[in-house]
Amino acid sequence: MKKLLLTTLLLNCIFSFSQENKTINLEELRKQQIENLTKPELWDIKRMKNDIDANINNGNPFHSGAFPVPHYSLLGVYGGLGQIGNTMARSFSDYKLMVKDKEIVFNSIFHGKSKFYPEKSRKHAFFTIITVIDTVAANNTAISPFQLISRNHPDYGGQGSIQTKNNKVDYVAFTTPDKGSFAIVNMRLFHLEYGNIIIVTPQKDGSFRSMQIKGDKVPQNEYFSYIKNNVLKRDDIIKFLTEDGVI
Repeated sequence: MKKLLLTTLLLNCIFSFSQENKTINLEELRKQQIENLTKPELWDIKRMKNDIDANINNGNPFHSGAFPVPHYSLLGVYGGLGQIGNTMARSFSDYKLMVKDKEIVFNSIFHGKSKFYPEKSRKHAFFTIITVIDTVAANNTAISPFQLISRNHPDYGGQGSIQTKNNKVDYVAFTTPDKGSFAIVNMRLFHLEYGNIIIVTPQKDGSFRSMQIKGDKVPQNEYFSYIKNNVLKRDDIIKFLTEDGVI
């Protein structure tokens, strides 16, 4: 009897695991995603009310509307989002990044592992923005509003803005399980599969320059060190960040 019970439990576990990890029909997923948006009985009203109360529009490139969204679980488990950067911590010596005489700030977006992204986890960022600043807020942080966005589950992203004295770097980035990952930085479009780190240098004449590189797969808790001790030590990046025209 015990042997039969153990066998049954084992078969159930195998079945459940195979169901969770079977190939997703992304065409059907998209159809279901659109259909769910039209059915009020499926909406997560509490989440929408939280968005209304949060009123998080604080200088980001896009005004974030409080739309009703279906319960995330209708399409599958939400793996979470994460962010790391030094814009709010640059006043601490350990987090202030300098390349010669240029102060550098960055922001990175991670997403958790799920059936939509089975090969990924928070072990590497799908998007990182690196830029130069020449001014800070009264509280000694970079002037840099930021927002993580999960409301398009299972498509995820974030947006932000990094202010300089006479200009600003606006960015929006998102990743999808079927169409790839993209970023728009001051209206320049980047296909992130060709490089998930975007380096932007505001110029003294009001223009910008950009560089796109592929980052290593680094755990989230080691990512600051990776940017500081690896990316910002590369000769080509040092040259790019400190050229004559950079602010």
